[in-house]
Order: sequence, then C-alpha cells, then structure tokens
Amino acid sequence: RTLWHTKGEVISNELRAFNNLGWYRYTDDKPKSIIGLTGFGPNINIERDPRFGRNSELPGEDPLLSGVYAAHYVRGCQEGDDPRYLKMASGLKHYDAYSVENGREGKSFNISMFDLWDTYLAQYRIGFTAGQAAVTMCSYATINGVPSCANDYLLNQVVRGLWNRTDVVVGTDCGAINNMIHASHYATDDVDAAAKALNAGADMEVGDYYFSPISSGGTNSLVAAVAKGLTTAAKITTAARRVMAVRFRLGQFDPLEDQ
Repeated sequence: RTLWHTKGEVISNELRAFNNLGWYRYTDDKPKSIIGLTGFGPNINIERDPRFGRNSELPGEDPLLSGVYAAHYVRGCQEGDDPRYLKMASGLKHYDAYSVENGREGKSFNISMFDLWDTYLAQYRIGFTAGQAAVTMCSYATINGVPSCANDYLLNQVVRGLWNRTDVVVGTDCGAINNMIHASHYATDDVDAAAKALNAGADMEVGDYYFSPISSGGTNSLVAAVAKGLTTAAKITTAARRVMAVRFRLGQFDPLEDQ
C-alpha cells in the first residue's frame, strides 16, 4: 500500500513540475497541448481475459484489491503539502465495464445487477469514497443498452447519489459522445448525443467538440440541444460549476508562490 501511495506521489510531482514549467504533451509536429493538472488514472478495470491488451495497466481480477489499490494511488496523487489544494486531480477509469479492446467503440454488455455491483462497481466505490478521487472517465462500454457516458444510473444515481460524491467531475473517454451516434447508435445525431451525455451526468468531453461553441472549433451542439428542449441551461451551469470547482481546488486561480 505504501508503494501504491508513493507511485501516486511520483506521478503528481512530475505532473505539477511539467505544469509549472508550461511544458507540452508532444515534442513532434502535433499541435502543442500544455500539460494540465488532471490525470486519468488509475485504470481499475477488471482483468477478464489474458488476451486483453491492457492487462499490464490493471491491478488484477479482484475488485477489492483494485479498490484498495485505487484509494492509495489516488491519495498519493492528490494529497500534497498544502491541505488547501489538490496536487493533481486523479480520475478513475474506465467507468465502467471496459475489459475488451477489440471493437471497443460500440461494445454492448448485458450485466446482471448482482454482477454489476459485485464485479464492476465495488472497486470504484472504494476509489471514490476511501480515495476521494476528484474525477472519473466514463467508458466506451454500453451496459444493458445504455452507454456509460450517457448512463444516469452510473453517473448520477450511484456516484453522486449512493456514494454522495456530488463534486466528482465526469469526463468522457476520447470520442465517446461520437460513438453514441456512429457505433452504439444510442443517439440520432450530435445534438441528441450531447444532450444525452450532459443529462446523464457527463461534465466535459474529451476528443469530441460537441460541448464546445463554434468560436472554439466546436459544433454548438449543446446550444442547439437547449433550443430544442433536449436539455437545459441549468444543467450546463451545473456541469461547468463542477469543472471550475476542481480547478479552484487545484489552485489554478491562485499565485504559485502562495501554494
């Protein structure tokens, strides 16, 4: 457990240093992207098949082991010398039931309520409650007909309701909203997909541009969704508040010398 905590400390120390220096994610010809203070990890999906290409990222097959690992890892990442601030925001992933890489964009799984709670939610409960993870990444997986990033039960009822983590920021896996249109066919178009994700509890998108205005290179899909009555401005405000609250906890609006 000490090693798991130390692993988090090392990762967050490096992330803070890179962010303080204004370093970029890439050194090649890709568009420059400044390293931020949110890290999507640990990965605590359950190993279900030795052929799964990401087993090296995972603690193992045991939800209890994975949950305790997550709690210590997250605390190592987030807890720094100053209790007023998060050293970084650690995001549990991939929430949830992401154990297949091939055809992952549209994979659908029928999971009983017993198995969901016994195998797929137990480790996240520990990570969110004992570890106090500030962020999570919703997965590509469709569970019982509903994509994870549009799953009100997983995001709102469980994380923010049963586990009382109303502050957790939910970010999508890269392109997950787009997958709702073109892979799982859960949504009819970008406006419908953006509304369904937001309504279900997703606060920010990664790899898509449906939440962003045209002025920022986005599609203005949320504005259109409000105009069509598919979502509300109040839900957008709630999501923005959660995101900004984590940024305040990270000290991004305070002078570095005071942290």
